[in-house]
Amino acid sequence: MKRLFAYNPTLSQAWGLVALTILIQVVSGLVVEPFVPATGGGSSWHLLLSYVLCFVVMAFVVMQMGKTVNGERGTENGKKPFAVCRLPFAVLLLFFMPALAVAIEPLYMWIPMPEWIKLLFETAFKDDMPTFLSAVVAAPLAEEWLCRGVILKGLLTHYSPRKAVVWSAVLFGVLHMNPWQAIPAFCLALAIGWVYWRTRSLWPCVFMHAVNNSLAFLMLIIFPDASANATIMDVAGACYGLVYAAALLCCALTGYGLWRMLQKNYLVPDR
Repeated sequence: MKRLFAYNPTLSQAWGLVALTILIQVVSGLVVEPFVPATGGGSSWHLLLSYVLCFVVMAFVVMQMGKTVNGERGTENGKKPFAVCRLPFAVLLLFFMPALAVAIEPLYMWIPMPEWIKLLFETAFKDDMPTFLSAVVAAPLAEEWLCRGVILKGLLTHYSPRKAVVWSAVLFGVLHMNPWQAIPAFCLALAIGWVYWRTRSLWPCVFMHAVNNSLAFLMLIIFPDASANATIMDVAGACYGLVYAAALLCCALTGYGLWRMLQKNYLVPDR
């Protein structure tokens, strides 16, 4: 299991990992396509199967790179056990992530989305089991392993925490390959990366990612008539101003609580 985390990439190597992941995603989609009818499903199963195949291949690649390039485990500044009280921490994250997702909506919802992108989203993301497994289970586990457990961990061994967290967030956004996901992914990754830096634990990152994706999946269930790319503004209607203000307040309060909690439990020195 340690071999999955043995590789500590530099920034240029991290870019290579992201580019390779995107390439393998495309190839795995083509590989899985002929087997989709056998699953009795459509594009949602295709998305899940190709996604899993992609990260299985990436796990193999990372393990090989860990052996042949810089397999020694880097030393991370201020690494300490994950000692923060888990229940209050989890509760804060449970409120912070949805509030943050709503708060950053204005950053990207003004970008016009082409009809073919809308159709792609609506075809791929449905309120069904394969979409749930892809978005709420597979993505948090696989993407947090790669983007925080490998890339950010590696960047923290080579660069300052600020540079490492920001660049890992940029790479996480690029991995999504479109601005409607890349912009919020970048913002969310800044928060997730900061938590990883303070805790040096992957599980809070997985939890944060799962909470964020669960919100999007929950919207598909609660608002079945809304499009797959619908925003909180679309579904809140006239109440959006009140909802947004509440989200900003919640984000500020829970964010401050998280900051205080992690400042108290972790004193990770800056370089």
